[in-house]
Amino acid sequence: MNRRGTTLKGFLKNQLKDPAFRKAYRDTGLSAKLAVRIASLREERGLTQLALARKLKISQQALSSLEDPSSANYTLGTLQRIATALKKDLVVELR
Repeated sequence: MNRRGTTLKGFLKNQLKDPAFRKAYRDTGLSAKLAVRIASLREERGLTQLALARKLKISQQALSSLEDPSSANYTLGTLQRIATALKKDLVVELR
């Protein structure tokens, strides 16, 4: 939850009502969707960015960058570390 009391999930749900935002969100690709998913899972676990960053042994600023849909860039190793810290399984699939 941010300082104003809105969760990322609530914010995203509200923003997706806007057709232009929804189209841009769909067009941004996998990295942006992963960024939003990581932030959402972190919030569901009740973790702050600082708390998750400490589990990952990275700075809060680095985690903030990983949660930023416009700048997120991941390796499979990074995704696995995040999944482990959030007690989730990482599933990679080619279709």
